[in-house]
Amino acid sequence: MSKAAEYLLELEKNDFRLLTAVEVGMRTAEYVSVDSMVEFSKLSPDQVIKRLDNLHYKDLLHRWKGQFTGYQLTHHGYDVLAFRALSERDTIIAIGRELGKGKESDVFLAYDEEQNTLVAKIHRVGRPSFQRSKKLRGYLGSKGHINWLYKSRLSAERELLGLKIANKIKLKAPKALDGNRHIVIMEFFEGTELMNIGLKNPLKIFNGIISETRKLFVKGKIVHGDLSEYNVIITPKEDFLIIDFPQYESAKHVNAGELLYRDINNICKYFKRKFKVESDPQTIFEIIMEEYEKQKQ
Repeated sequence: MSKAAEYLLELEKNDFRLLTAVEVGMRTAEYVSVDSMVEFSKLSPDQVIKRLDNLHYKDLLHRWKGQFTGYQLTHHGYDVLAFRALSERDTIIAIGRELGKGKESDVFLAYDEEQNTLVAKIHRVGRPSFQRSKKLRGYLGSKGHINWLYKSRLSAERELLGLKIANKIKLKAPKALDGNRHIVIMEFFEGTELMNIGLKNPLKIFNGIISETRKLFVKGKIVHGDLSEYNVIITPKEDFLIIDFPQYESAKHVNAGELLYRDINNICKYFKRKFKVESDPQTIFEIIMEEYEKQKQ
């Protein structure tokens, strides 16, 4: 279970006000002072100081001492705020075991009021520690002080929108349900990454992936932008789902054709290498682009 989920029931209303105050302060400052927390939270200085040690001890806030004593949200602190918002609107009521950990996300089981099993994907772009974050300050230019916070939220928001587009055209992709900050909630799905499994009928799966890539571009008018064997999930019944949409782009984007060709080429190369499936990525690309141009007319 997520550490944030464990603490969620232990925290009081004023703890959440204080965490939110730090989140607000981090929009303009790398570290948020006690005075700023008092201003943003509307709590008294004594109330703020009283709660800071506990939030720091629980690893929900990181304390920094320099010219002044300042605080940042940790991953767990940001998780707490997002999980609370999702639970308050009854999207989820509980978080379960971890399903997986990637370079830029953690995935957990979640449950709604009817005990339906869901998936909670927590975006952690860059997986920064507070030591590493100092090395990455230039990542967002003037917003370097909120690099991991801002980028993780942006990544989740973009994935949620990409999934909703995919769902609208009935693409083989997880169904998006809700999101808050850096967390996306989806309907439960199970399976294994394409790269980690053998296939009884690889040609069928290959043709299916190419067909869904075409549908996404021609009907959804977006390109996945990061399609590979790492983000195709093979289900227990040997069907598939396409996952991970934070890097999608509009079909009108200046680089859309380049991204589409790369997606197609990635899949063609993998199926040729592992399953000896022969294909011509350039021909596939041209067919899809021709269909896209025709439907624009």
